[in-house]
Amino acid sequence: MKKDAPPYGYNDIFFRIIIALIAAHIIVAFGAKESFFVLLISWFYYRSLLLSFIIAFLLVSEVYWVTVKLDKHYDWKNKTIQRVGLQLLLGITLPAITAFLLATVYFGAFGYNILDTFYLQFDFPVIVIMILLLNVYYIAFYFYKQWQITEERISNGGVSGADENQKGKEVFIVHKGAKNIPLAIESICYFYHDGDFNFVRTRVREDFLITQALDEVQHMLSDKQFFRVNRQMIVNFAACQHFEPLDFGKLELFVTPAPKEPIVISQKRAKAFKEWISR
Repeated sequence: MKKDAPPYGYNDIFFRIIIALIAAHIIVAFGAKESFFVLLISWFYYRSLLLSFIIAFLLVSEVYWVTVKLDKHYDWKNKTIQRVGLQLLLGITLPAITAFLLATVYFGAFGYNILDTFYLQFDFPVIVIMILLLNVYYIAFYFYKQWQITEERISNGGVSGADENQKGKEVFIVHKGAKNIPLAIESICYFYHDGDFNFVRTRVREDFLITQALDEVQHMLSDKQFFRVNRQMIVNFAACQHFEPLDFGKLELFVTPAPKEPIVISQKRAKAFKEWISR
């Protein structure tokens, strides 16, 4: 099943393994008096490489996990300030602290106090630089894929080829158990995200599972009939009852059937929503 995540993922497990291996070698070989070929026939090198690789892979995976979570909840475009702060805190500072703690355990296992070694003077700055470069890679990859998707839509008249034939479609395929059910669009009140999956709710309060991410659904629907009120929901004009102002320019939308959680429209989307609802 597809989750409501950005349309670009980081399927880079092999990249992370290679980066962790390279980082482990650099840390082990950095400052070593022996040449590379002498290290290759040293048992100490392979023992240190294995332990350093485990630590490096944990750090790389931590940056990966943080980036994926932030991509889902703090989009660079819609929540720029929050994303910059959280990326610095969780994507750089937290992994750096983790690196120090793991290194402390590593040295402690061999009977050394990390403060009595040259770790903070030599190895730690190199690790922080690697963490920073890894963040830069994920940020660059994010914007590259965003540019790629935009170019694809422009070259196909504003929507991708798969969506072009479905924009404003009248029937949507939904799922219940093992059944694939063609559901008339006019019977759908809204599409929503709940837990790890996406659903539609009909006028008669039935819920059906869908496999598409809400970003995909949005491109399939008529912009006149449906509106993306937030990351969790796309509503049908016919389901809208009324809306009320909230603090800081936000709006609360009331629809029928009533959803489990209040529908809050951000200040950034509020203007577009008002134009859409009063068209």
